[in-house]
Amino acid sequence: MILIIPSAGLGTRMKKAAQGVPKELLPVGDRPAIEYAVDEGISAGIENIVIVISKDKEVIKEHFKNFQGPASISFLYQKELLGESDAISYAKEAAAGHAVAVIYPDNIYLPAPGALKRLMAVYSRYNTDMIALNEVTEEISHGLSNSGRVDVSHMQDDVFRIKNFYDKTRERFVLRQKTELRACGIYISGPFIFDYIERSRRVIHDGELTDITVRKMILEDKGMLGCKLPGQVFDIGSPVGYKQCVEYISKYPGREKRFKSALDKVNKAHRKTLKKLSG
Repeated sequence: MILIIPSAGLGTRMKKAAQGVPKELLPVGDRPAIEYAVDEGISAGIENIVIVISKDKEVIKEHFKNFQGPASISFLYQKELLGESDAISYAKEAAAGHAVAVIYPDNIYLPAPGALKRLMAVYSRYNTDMIALNEVTEEISHGLSNSGRVDVSHMQDDVFRIKNFYDKTRERFVLRQKTELRACGIYISGPFIFDYIERSRRVIHDGELTDITVRKMILEDKGMLGCKLPGQVFDIGSPVGYKQCVEYISKYPGREKRFKSALDKVNKAHRKTLKKLSG
């Protein structure tokens, strides 16, 4: 299994607040956001991590130029910004016919890491596509975009059957009840995901090739499960979500683990830039 981290998008919601820095490199605690996704892969035993970027995001590749760790990191370039599913399709050859894990780097699970490791354990038990579910409260909902809304039915323990995915809208996430389970940008899919991405191209003629169309196709044909995570997933792609995530870490220092041997060797010069931005 490989881990795909789509990182080519424009990050329009954070454009003003980020001051020209890609959202993937915004400081969260003492490190850039994208390192949380890499940590998730390392913690879960992933040996091959593929980060999909655009030519305008070479700084992400530069950030990892000194990376030496238990996993290899490679970079692929999305030629046109046609959506996250299009970005994922670039990793088909790297997947080599195996299942893939996907983490959107603006979805940060805390306390970290542990989300992907948990999903992999449940995926191995059911051998069915698995997506992370997060319990959303009223406070957290203010930092979430209106994506990831699902209907679910409980199976057992923290495992739920996905019944429906709702299309993303421009509004923020509004709870339908006191708390609600929301699908996150952390999931595992069988190797057939690449076939479904190509099928979705024939359905979507204009606009971005988002993940929702692909998920709906897989759900209809093969079914999909969700695993409720014990921690919290923050959407740092929005200014409010980013603030919530940073405040969480400041209140609970030391709750996120580090893979220092690998990640403390990354570009120190860029860390100084991030420190200035967060100051």
